[in-house]
Amino acid sequence: MSTIRSRWAGLLGAGAITLALAACTAEETPDPDPTPGAVSTEDAGAGTQDTDAGAEEASAAPAAAEGEEVDIQEFVAMLQSPGEETLSSYTMTMNISTGGQSIELDGAVDLSGGQPALDMDMTMPGMGAVRMVMVDGRVFMSMPGVTEEGKFLEVPPEQLGDLSQQLDEVDITSTWDAWEAGAQQVLFVGEEDVDGQDMRRYEVTVDTEAALDAAGQTGDDAAQASAMVGEELTYDVWVDDDNLMRRVAFESQGAVTEILADNWGEPQDIQAPSDDEIQQGGVDIGGQTAEP
Repeated sequence: MSTIRSRWAGLLGAGAITLALAACTAEETPDPDPTPGAVSTEDAGAGTQDTDAGAEEASAAPAAAEGEEVDIQEFVAMLQSPGEETLSSYTMTMNISTGGQSIELDGAVDLSGGQPALDMDMTMPGMGAVRMVMVDGRVFMSMPGVTEEGKFLEVPPEQLGDLSQQLDEVDITSTWDAWEAGAQQVLFVGEEDVDGQDMRRYEVTVDTEAALDAAGQTGDDAAQASAMVGEELTYDVWVDDDNLMRRVAFESQGAVTEILADNWGEPQDIQAPSDDEIQQGGVDIGGQTAEP
């Protein structure tokens, strides 16, 4: 049982890191790898829905020549211009490359209801293919060596710890508030062809402490995160013609993270596992049992 407890705890920790990185918050990362992680941008232009009817006259891109600075408020207003309905659901692919290994995440998020919902497939070194589903505040995990093939366990709320709060922050657009509060500079790099689609590339340099404060992270945790990440963090951001953020890349402590977002505003079919998919009997986790 100690092995199961260790793997479960590791899963929750890794899940917390990846989801927090998806929200562009600062977490500890492993040893560096100088080679950027390559997440294919194939289909980066596919399936994107038109902007909301109420946001058809979206804010134009801030006027700037290549290499010129952009006002942060104008930049954030541009990102928000597609409207809440469009920005409430999306699919996401993420790769974190470090130390010659990578953590990969692929799935869907729906924030349109009263509680966030997500369905994510994660591949992590030493754990294999893991699936996490969150619906109506309940979290289900499928994990090799812990659950039977095709089965899930429901994670008891008391076992979630800080992950529960981070799961409530899977909205990758929430990072814009932190950028707005902590941005030292936003540069328009220029236009680039991304798999056949024209996108605008921006470079956002953020004061780590100010961004963490805006994200609600204060005290010792914020100081520790800031010390690990450094005084500032630079994001490369790619935006399409509909002002939708489609790609984000950044490097922290040698770990390279790339996030691709697509299918903005489209319905996401996220459902809890059926009764016959929930493993019976539970698993002992740190002295407590995860019951189905």
